[in-house]
Amino acid sequence: MLAGEYGSAYTQGLQQYTGDEEVVQSVVTLKHFLAYSIESYHGVTRQMVDVKVSAYDMSATYTPAWEATIKKGKALGVMCSYNAVNGLPTCGNPALNATLRDDWGFLGYMTSDSDSCACIIKGHPQGHGGPPRPTNGTDATKQCLMGGTDIDSGGTYRSYLAAAIRDGELEETVARLALKNSYKMRGWLGLFDPLVPNKYKKITTDEVGSAEHQAASLLAAQKSMVLLKKGVLPFTPGKRVAVIGQSVNDTNSMTGNYDGPLCPGGGASCFMSIGQAVQGLNVGGETEVLVSTDSGRAAGLAAGADYVILVVDNFHDGGGEGHDRETIGLSTAQVSLAEAVISANPQTALVLVNGGMISLDHLKDLAPAILDAFMPGVHGGTAIAQTVFGLNNPGGKLPVSMYHSSYVNFSDFLNMSMVNRTYRYYTGEPLYQFGYGESYTSFELSWGLPPPAATATVSRVDDSQMVYRVAVTNTGPVEGDEVVMCFLQPDEDSFDSLGPESAVEIRRLVGFERVTLKPGASADLGFAVSPQQLGMVDSDGHTSLHAGRFKLVFTRGHGEELAADVRVQPEGGRPMRIKTLRKWW
Repeated sequence: MLAGEYGSAYTQGLQQYTGDEEVVQSVVTLKHFLAYSIESYHGVTRQMVDVKVSAYDMSATYTPAWEATIKKGKALGVMCSYNAVNGLPTCGNPALNATLRDDWGFLGYMTSDSDSCACIIKGHPQGHGGPPRPTNGTDATKQCLMGGTDIDSGGTYRSYLAAAIRDGELEETVARLALKNSYKMRGWLGLFDPLVPNKYKKITTDEVGSAEHQAASLLAAQKSMVLLKKGVLPFTPGKRVAVIGQSVNDTNSMTGNYDGPLCPGGGASCFMSIGQAVQGLNVGGETEVLVSTDSGRAAGLAAGADYVILVVDNFHDGGGEGHDRETIGLSTAQVSLAEAVISANPQTALVLVNGGMISLDHLKDLAPAILDAFMPGVHGGTAIAQTVFGLNNPGGKLPVSMYHSSYVNFSDFLNMSMVNRTYRYYTGEPLYQFGYGESYTSFELSWGLPPPAATATVSRVDDSQMVYRVAVTNTGPVEGDEVVMCFLQPDEDSFDSLGPESAVEIRRLVGFERVTLKPGASADLGFAVSPQQLGMVDSDGHTSLHAGRFKLVFTRGHGEELAADVRVQPEGGRPMRIKTLRKWW
């Protein structure tokens, strides 16, 4: 649910398209479709893998965010991936194209990844998941076009399309449909009709990086801060502060490894690093910055400081284009650094800067305070400094669970099953659970008015939504944000019509609301839960209303929770179909 909401909001913001506009600001291309989790892992590359996904996992995990972003976000572009799924390359799969266009109402174009159509020529898959099935270029072109790939981002169509049509292997109407889908997007961008009003043509370079846009970027960074342990935070400015870490003066470490030039001269040095931002806010104090993982030097500096901001990251040892992470823990040098600094000064705040999740292991208990900034962008240094000094009250929640670093030792990521993965199925105890996040203030939850019925009953797919009202109150001393989440928690023992290969989630996010409250203030939040959201996926991948019981749990990610009971009793006593999976295997 969260990925679909994020994708939809991102798409809507970029495209400025609700379905009625004649001209859009841009065309968003979602990638990579579908079940694309392997770059290069244990010798298996993205070009040679045929991933095996069960019908249950396909419907319960691998397609929902795509469906939401296309239906709600109105995305106008999709990029198919290098890999094959269940025997067919994603760029040459008519069933996936029918799912996009017929089932989800996709109106846009589909492009290949950088000549992923060429993978078919070489024989996709080429070594993992099945024997290679090499073919010729005209057949690969036919497979891609028949699979809905309108644009080949490479040389396959250029080299073989004309011959495929000339020799009768491909009907010209198929190529013309691909051409129509591709140029339709250019039409929506207003490139061909000077008479259609197009406000986006009036955007000048002066608007790029404007003060308004910079403020929005900073606000996003501030809102994304996740406080995992308040401890000794916030710090008081005007003291001796040591800022320590291998990337504390590298703004690029906060932007990821797949972006273009962010400053006029390239790079990101025109934006403040963490060290520079701390120095700017520590008015009347002394700030020393150490860019190093040398434990001895760091401990010496830390011992003489009033406060220490210790930054660890996976910018240099995380994943990227063409290669996967093999570990989720910190590098040995950074673990030793953290141990030495924390031992030298108990007034230490551990700040995480990370793309993928970092496992803290024993540092979770050792660190006096922990702030997870993820990769907060060009204004991340400012947002981190403001948060550490209490000028920004963190209100973010973890979008993933944090596991112990040993998790990778018993997980085979070539296995696409979701068993024991994510908060929805993980049966162990994570270091921090999905949705966790503290604040510099405190909050309480209570039922709003009217309180929920003892048990709500749903019998039809078209029944009315159930509305639950939850009151959240700021009971602490400062203004702050709180996120209230609604989870659906099935009672596994109450379901007997799902099939033997169908898992039952531990819990599933179905809604969330974020609110800003001054001290003593309250807000009444409404959560509407539809019968469709109570749908359960069976072993054939079909989603239906099945007889069973649920709890709706309302939580802040920690502390007290509110719960309401829901019972599903389908009319007629049989499961009521909501969605049907198109299988090709």
